[in-house]
Formats: sequence, structure tokens, C-alpha cells
Amino acid sequence: MADRKRPTGPPPSAGVLARYAQAYARELGVAEGRVRAWVSYMIMAGVLERAESVGSPRFIVKGGVALELRLRDRARATKDIDIVLRDPRADLADSLELALTGDPYQGFSFRRKGQPLLLDNGAVNMEFAVTYRGQPWTSISVDIARAEVGEADVEWVDAIVLTDVFGVTGPAQLPCLPLRFHVAQKLHGMTLPPRPGKQNERFRDLVDLLLMDAMITQDDNALREACELVFSTRHTHPWPPDLTAAPTHWARPFAELAKELELPDTNVDAALASVRRLVARILGASS
Repeated sequence: MADRKRPTGPPPSAGVLARYAQAYARELGVAEGRVRAWVSYMIMAGVLERAESVGSPRFIVKGGVALELRLRDRARATKDIDIVLRDPRADLADSLELALTGDPYQGFSFRRKGQPLLLDNGAVNMEFAVTYRGQPWTSISVDIARAEVGEADVEWVDAIVLTDVFGVTGPAQLPCLPLRFHVAQKLHGMTLPPRPGKQNERFRDLVDLLLMDAMITQDDNALREACELVFSTRHTHPWPPDLTAAPTHWARPFAELAKELELPDTNVDAALASVRRLVARILGASS
């Protein structure tokens, strides 16, 4: 693009890095804040590489960022990054903070903001201020959780390459939750029975499943086994889940998000029918 000057080396300041981010955001047609988050997530992944166990990553990426890596700007924007700690005993918050707050990486540093927050699902949410060469860059929210079933496996996904666009170098690939377990967890979350007095607000999982559907080229047997493992381990509701009707309050926000992402179906019932077909295919896999 004519308005984007390619860097010849590491940016000398956060201001120069910001200009690269602004030009890249205009080129892709996304918000600058999303680009700043992408840079921070890739740098964070590089920092976490330093805490790897011998021959195996100690931290893996799941959730929205893993989906963005697979779909890039086709994915919906995510407000945080989900990290799995593959250690059954280490403290979640201490492990993440210790890994992130060491020596600077490519000029970036991380500092925890406030106190860690324990979430209902047992994960811990932490906020980090990100600086570049000592100057403010952005803040990111990180949810870190203990590894569940299936999260001992790793699928290496190509990272967002930073060098050509931003002049800084991050990892070439990120260790992510395997796609089959990502699909299984989305099916579980989307159909999770709400707590008394609450509503299921997980219409975004329906959007993500539609986005992932085209990527599911794996063996249906493996996908079925992943679904059975996730549902049986979390034991909140049975597999296969009830997909007879979408909650009525999903219709409007689903349509808005589906239109924004240019999905073929903006009608929530038609979208749910697509997921029913996916589940039927999974159930049809031989035991």
C-alpha cells in the first residue's frame, strides 16, 4: 500500500510503531486497537516461549486468539487472550506474571495492573500494561487456566508475522489448542445451561462454529472423541447437546455480528441448523 512505509529495522519509539499500526489497520480495514492487540499477543507468545519446558511448551493459546490466528481478519475481534498452563501444581497467576515480567523482549515489557481476579470457571483474569521502549503501547487482558482434557495436545499455528510490517520479530508459530478440541469446547459453551436467574449469552460461540466449520477437515472420529471427552469431563450437560432452538434473545446480536463478519446466514435459526448438521456428521462417525 502506498500509505504504509515498511520498516527497515526496529522502531525507535512507540510513536513510530504506532504509525506502522495505524497504516496496517487502514490497509486491512480493522480498528487500530485490534492491530495493537495482535502485536502484543504475538510478543507475549514470544515471551512465554522462554518459559517452555524441555521439548514441550508450558503455555498454549486457546479461545479467540487461536481462532484469529487461523482466520486472521475473518474472525471476530477478541477482547482478551486465553492461555492454558500445562502444569497441574503451579500457581496460575504467579506462573504467568513470572514468565511475562522478566527481561524486555524485542523492546516490549509487561507489567501487571491491579490484582488477579478469580473467575467462576476457575480461571484467573489478569490485566497487563504493555510498553515499547519504556513508552505506553496498550493494555491486554489475559485469562489463564489449568489444562483440561485434550489440552495436553498441541497444534502449531502460524503466527502473525511482525517483521515486515512492524520491524519487530516474534515467534514463527504459536502452540494452540487443537482445532478438534476448540470445536468441542465451543459446542459445549454454546449449549451450556444457564445458572438460575441467568441467560445463556453465548451466541458468539455460534458465530465461531460457523467460521470454523470450513476448517474442519480432520477425521470425524477424532472430532467425535474430542466432543465426548469435553462433555464428559465438564459434566454440566450431556453429549450430544440440545440444539432444537436458539434462545430468542440471540436473534438480534447474532444478526448484527453475522452481518459485520459477512456470514452467509444472519438468521440465528438457519445458523443453528448448520451446527445441527455438523453435530449429526460427528455423531455419524463410527465408534
